[in-house]
Amino acid sequence: MDNQEKLTLAAQIAGYATVKRYLSRTGFIFEGLALQGKRILEVGCGSGAFCIWAAMQGAGHVLGIEPEADGYIQGTLDNFRASLQKLGLNNVEGKNCFFQDLQVPDKKFDIILMNNVINHLDENAVEILHKDKHAAGKYVAIAKELKKYLNPGSLIIVADCARSNFWNAIGLKSPVSPTIEWHKHQNPRQWIEVFFQAGYGLYDFRWSPLYPIGKLASNFFVQYMTMSHFVLRFQNQ
Repeated sequence: MDNQEKLTLAAQIAGYATVKRYLSRTGFIFEGLALQGKRILEVGCGSGAFCIWAAMQGAGHVLGIEPEADGYIQGTLDNFRASLQKLGLNNVEGKNCFFQDLQVPDKKFDIILMNNVINHLDENAVEILHKDKHAAGKYVAIAKELKKYLNPGSLIIVADCARSNFWNAIGLKSPVSPTIEWHKHQNPRQWIEVFFQAGYGLYDFRWSPLYPIGKLASNFFVQYMTMSHFVLRFQNQ
């Protein structure tokens, strides 16, 4: 199987309609980062879209963790592992666990990715952390806990939807993302404050592009009117 065939299969596995759409999303998340030889952890890897991409870009080792406890979707990891076999990727593994239960490895990670996951790490606290110091403190503690898994100077990538959105403000469901529960998300400035308090520096902050428009749509106004999706990258200090 050549690289193009692998990309086509990877896009299908990850649920993307086209390879270009898959490349657009994964490329934006990891934009400007050299993945060759890096150790990468994805918290809440799902079908493994980003794990697979990182592995295909030459990452040394990629670990995707996905909990399959009661109340979580079952079979996700089995599908992920089957996909790895089809693609012939031996530098990726999937584990059934929460990150809090993950043993700290002897060799730590260079990148931790949390794509549309951070609001699920404490669903009660996330709803009020913008106005409740105790709730915010819970997330600061989570961010500090993540440091145990990171090398000095390494990165955490946080991608999620913001709380502020035009459709939410007028009391209607977004026609682009009707299932988003906006009250279970926080704006980028709240996450920046959380990670600053935990001892991280801001590497960069970008609004996500809309496919196929691309980076012309990578701004606050377009995202406020659609998905309010952003990508924050923090550096471990």
